Amino acid sequence: MAQLGRRFLPLAFALLLMITGAWSPATFAQDEPVGFDIGFEAVAEGFDQPVGITHAGDGSGVLYVVEKPGTIHRLADSERVEEPFLDITDRVGSGGYEQGLLGLAFPLDYETSRVFYVNYTDLNGNTVVSRFTTADNDVADAASEQVIITQEQPYPNHNGGQLQFGPDGYLYIGLGDGGSGGDPQGNAQRVDTWLGKILRIEVDPAMVPPGQAYAIPEDNPFVSQAGALPEIFAYGLRNPWRFSFDAETGDMLIADVGQNQVEEINLLPINADVAFNFGWNPMEGSTCYLNPNCDASLFTLPIMEYTHDEGGCSVTGGEMYYGENLPDIYGTYIFGDFCSGFVWQGVKNDDGSWTMSNPVESGLAISSFGVDEQGEIYVLDINSGIVYRLEAQI
Repeated sequence: MAQLGRRFLPLAFALLLMITGAWSPATFAQDEPVGFDIGFEAVAEGFDQPVGITHAGDGSGVLYVVEKPGTIHRLADSERVEEPFLDITDRVGSGGYEQGLLGLAFPLDYETSRVFYVNYTDLNGNTVVSRFTTADNDVADAASEQVIITQEQPYPNHNGGQLQFGPDGYLYIGLGDGGSGGDPQGNAQRVDTWLGKILRIEVDPAMVPPGQAYAIPEDNPFVSQAGALPEIFAYGLRNPWRFSFDAETGDMLIADVGQNQVEEINLLPINADVAFNFGWNPMEGSTCYLNPNCDASLFTLPIMEYTHDEGGCSVTGGEMYYGENLPDIYGTYIFGDFCSGFVWQGVKNDDGSWTMSNPVESGLAISSFGVDEQGEIYVLDINSGIVYRLEAQI
């Protein structure tokens, strides 16, 4: 991999708009942005439109890279393993910018259960979340698919796509508002649809009643409300393309892609006992969208945000850093923008507010962030197919 080396590029706006987005000035930020300086070490190349990277938590050190056309490849010892870990291109519809194989999650007991979960759009453009089994040769059995949920998508964009197991062991699923522009069906504010939501479900086969694909956690906020879908954990989201959990607090950080002006980062406490409503589409970030006189007090506002004039057009979340190689950013949130390639550091202040750093120019079309088992952060460039790791700037 000597031809990769370190890469510190000037700003290069991406031509491919896989996920559209937006920001407005954060009135809750501190007076001055924090300083931030980071580099990007090219680790491996040859991936086909990578959109996700994660590990299985099994001590192997292997990373798994999700490729939009419908494959997952392993990254072992800084090399791309040629044999796919999973190939489901025969059932994945990836023709649209925001369609394809979009998410991958390993349960906390993967080392013994040998099952994992993916999120993709099928040949009809609808969302499918499925479980697969890993065979004895450490390659997934594509024929082992068990569909967990399906969601009809009215438009080809805003599919969400993120999957992640929380520290509570439940599977969290991000779904966009169904697409088009401006949420024409009002899905994000409705509680009778999964669109525009974060779902939380129990998928452990030992906890799921016979004949069912999943169970509902009894403390989900809408579990007893008539007319509401019990899988919903949070709502009012436009396109939560990427979210992650803070490994220390358990809280979820959601990067919600905006419409025309505002890109936002939302905080969802893991112990939330009510359904958080993040405001789309009455609001875009902390700005009124549909009605200039909207009541912002009805919604949970972002902890950080940026405008298109200042930062790009499509936010990509984002991981808390708890690794060992970069002590200067320990305990901070690292996220970026797909269009501009900007990367920011989000710092939590003593009063609970958050401050955004000045941006670093990566020159990458950032489709996703992820961490390895040691907590080091990786960044994907969908255009070049290269995986980068955050390193100290030299």
